[in-house]
Amino acid sequence: MHFDWPEAIKAAAIFVFFLSIGIELRHEIKHGSLSKPRQAIVPILAAIGGMLTPVAIYSAINAGQASSAGWGIPMSTDVAFALAVLALAGRFLPKSIRVFLLTVAVVDDSLTILILAIFFASSFQPLSVFSLAGVATGLFLPRGQKASVWLSPLANWAALPLFALITLWQTFANFERTLTGSAITLGIVIAMVFGKPIGVLGTTWLVTKSGLGKLAADVRWPDLLSIGSLFGICFTVAMMMSELSFGNKPAEHSIANVSVLIGSLTSVVLATIALQIRKRSHVTR
Repeated sequence: MHFDWPEAIKAAAIFVFFLSIGIELRHEIKHGSLSKPRQAIVPILAAIGGMLTPVAIYSAINAGQASSAGWGIPMSTDVAFALAVLALAGRFLPKSIRVFLLTVAVVDDSLTILILAIFFASSFQPLSVFSLAGVATGLFLPRGQKASVWLSPLANWAALPLFALITLWQTFANFERTLTGSAITLGIVIAMVFGKPIGVLGTTWLVTKSGLGKLAADVRWPDLLSIGSLFGICFTVAMMMSELSFGNKPAEHSIANVSVLIGSLTSVVLATIALQIRKRSHVTR
């Protein structure tokens, strides 16, 4: 019997990643911004808006085609990569901005787990099973927050890079078609680069203006706008959703993965530029 080492490593990496997400979610519910109902409603609804908008964009572009199966790919922000870019380019921003980004991304990833449970768990694909097991373990792990001291670096600096490298290696090994004119590429890139920021920030504006929820006192809209493109970094979970959607179609799978890479890199560049522009106003104040 042949043992598939790449798939085993990817499954282990996904388990570690979602284990850290589960621990972070438990902490936010018990002690963080999700413990205060009026403040919690903003990132929760922002996360939902930030998922529905890119799904709608991708589905509209791919309507009536077999590629419509990839609707879940541009849905979920990669919390580790988004926070890494913020740490490098947005250190000048108040801590509450990082908390907002973290909370939206954690809720986002947690809702993705729910979607996996509804739409993909029945297929018994290893990635969906290991992701569900990871977040469930994290939610109920005793003293999980203490474990996160070493688990978060393990997830961010070992598990995620391993998953990304193996997935990209498999992608380019199977890449057989051009991206030009691909509805998959258009759907993923537009949904990530434009759909995610519009969904998150637009929903945040609606929720706060309606009085349904409120942001932290030191969160300013120019600061929020400067991090909008960070929500479009959908790398790790998008790669996983790509495999779940197109794993049995090598050409479409490869196109989807390369499109995720393009969308994520574009979002990184746009976010870095926006943060540098915003930094000037902080420095001159």
